[in-house]
Order: sequence, then structure tokens, then C-alpha cells
Amino acid sequence: MARKAIPEVERLKVWVRAGGRCELCGTYLLEGRLTYQDFTLGELAHIVGQEASVKSPRGMDPLPKDERDLADNLMLLCRGEHNEIDRKGSLDVMTVERLRRIKRDREEWIRRLTALRPEAGTVVIRLIGQVRGQEVELTKPTAADAVIRSEERFPEFPLSLHGDGFEVDLRRFLHEETAGPTYWEQCKQQIDRVLEHKLGEALREDSVHHVSVFAFARLPLLVYFGSRLDDTFTVSIYQRHRSTESWCWPDLGEALTRFVTEAPPTQHPDVRDGVLLLNISGSIQAAELPEQLAGLPRWTIRPQGITPSVDVIKSASTLDEFTSVLRQLLSELEASHKDMQRLHVLAAVPVSAAVTLGRVHDANVHPTLVIYDRTDNRYTTALEIS
Repeated sequence: MARKAIPEVERLKVWVRAGGRCELCGTYLLEGRLTYQDFTLGELAHIVGQEASVKSPRGMDPLPKDERDLADNLMLLCRGEHNEIDRKGSLDVMTVERLRRIKRDREEWIRRLTALRPEAGTVVIRLIGQVRGQEVELTKPTAADAVIRSEERFPEFPLSLHGDGFEVDLRRFLHEETAGPTYWEQCKQQIDRVLEHKLGEALREDSVHHVSVFAFARLPLLVYFGSRLDDTFTVSIYQRHRSTESWCWPDLGEALTRFVTEAPPTQHPDVRDGVLLLNISGSIQAAELPEQLAGLPRWTIRPQGITPSVDVIKSASTLDEFTSVLRQLLSELEASHKDMQRLHVLAAVPVSAAVTLGRVHDANVHPTLVIYDRTDNRYTTALEIS
């Protein structure tokens, strides 16, 4: 018996909602991959089989028969994927629930993406390293999803041979856990190699106006990375949130955390070295300072009214507040301590704040930043930013 034809209006809904691509593998289904001629290569696949029969894949689901040919029960697939999900060996894996979830997530993503204006593009830059031998997931789809959800921008990855955008990969450099001078220098050179060459070329072509930054590495490298991002474009900085295990900034409505600056009790206008403690995600005590820093005037930035913790900066607005306070402090130091040459920075901060520190620092007017790293329960000099 011939299969019942799917109504044309339902077919159109499926094609539009799927964006003309296979909802499983993403293959574009309106063009041949060999000849590039216009073809309609997609097939409509039933999630719940068209017939309420054991011979119809997933057909024994209780979905009413008059709803089985509607767009909500259909997926746009390429021929290979369609054939595979309906094979007997796949039915226990490609269940009704799983296919519905894939369809929903894919179509919601396409709807958000196609609502974005072309000028709302952003170039994604990923810094991928290790911290004490540990890594986090920082893939291209992860970054793209965070950009779309958090800022409603269109993620672009146009600036590399394989379309992956900018990726600074530090994982191949050895001895990260002990992090000696050689390690810091190798990582700095790799950051410079990517940003100065690839990003510099894109800037010269005037093809970069907004950048979205995703980074995971040792704190001194995050600061250095931030310092190498040009001020000629706007930057959005992302971080992985432990509470949600996501790179997306939470929805608006998160309470704004404010920050306060604690200055030395007496003024030291002629001082040539000072100390900056950033107690945001944790607290660094005076007793932990290296001996050579113990007698220097010390400034501290900490959250107001709450204890420092890993989730203090949990919204983009709170990061903006931290940025503002940090800028104000550096401006005050530049105005009242013109002889200061070095600012020794010991920081307990999340990723976004570390990158922001590098971004805010102006080598033309601010003191050289001496960034410290905590290894074996003591702080040692990692690198300088001047």
C-alpha cells in the first residue's frame, strides 16, 4: 500500500525550521556536494512512525495518528541519517525522546541564529591551556552557543584555514604544573604569534570590529593574553561558570556585585614599587606575600559586603563593575604616584577578571605589571607586562 503523502504545508514548515540542513549531521540539503548544482536532497523522517505498527519505526508510540504527519513529528535528514535511525539496531538508541530533543534544540538554535542582524557579528578567539594539568571543554560549538545566547551576536570563525577562528593552543608546552621561566616565555611567544600575525592581518583588512574571548589557562597567561588584545575593537569576555558548568553569561536579573578598594593607610607619593591584591574569587592574606613585597604599600580590591568566592563574578554587569573599579584605581595611581615603576599583582580572580586586568592596563601610562603565580603554596614572579 502506498504511503500517505505528507501535506505540503507541513513539508514547508520542516524545511524552513531546519534551515535546509540535516538536523543530525548539518549537511546542506539544497545543493549537490559534487556538482554544486541546485538539488533537493533532504528527506522527511518521522520521529514516531507514520503507521501505528511494529513494522513502522517507533510506530507503537501513543502519539495520535492524525498528528504523525505534522511538522512537530518530522525531521529533515539526509538519506544516510534517515536510513540509519530507522534501522533495527538503532531504535534503542535513537528513541522518540532523543529525536524530539535533537529536533527541538536544533530548530531553536536556527531560529535564534537567523534572527540576528548581519552586522551583529563577532570574531571568536579561544585561548586553550591547562591549569594544574586540568583542561575544560572549550570547543567551537560551545563558544558559538554562548555568544548567541548571551549577546545575540552572530559567531564568526573566518580567520583561519579550517574556519575555526582564532585558537591559541598552549597545551603542547611542557611543564605547565611547575611553570618555570621557559614555560611562561614559550606561551607568551605563542600568544604573540597568533594575535600579532593573524589578528593583525585581519585588523589591517578592517574585518574585525567585535571580538568574543574564551580563555582557560594559568592566571599570568590570561593577564598577558588580555594585554595583547587591541583597543581598536570591542571585546566581550566569557568564562566558565562552576554553578552551571556553562560558558553562557546568565540571563539578566542577576544581582549586581559591587567592589571596594582599600588603600594604604598613609600616602607614598615617591614609592617606586607597590602591591595590588585582587581578592575576588579568594582571599590572599598579607602573611602570604613574598618577603620582598611585605614592606611595600598595598592596595586591595575585594567584593563589597560579601566573602570572595568563585561565583562572585557571575554576570556581565558585575564584570563591568569590576572593570570600572580597576580602571579607577590605575588612574589614581597614575595621577598620585607618578614615580611608581612596578605594580606587583597577586590575584585570586576568575578567568574574566584576569583577562580584564590585561585589557585595562595601559603600558603608556601605567606602571609595569609584575604578575605572580602561586605554585607549591608560595607566590613567585611569573612574567612582566610593560
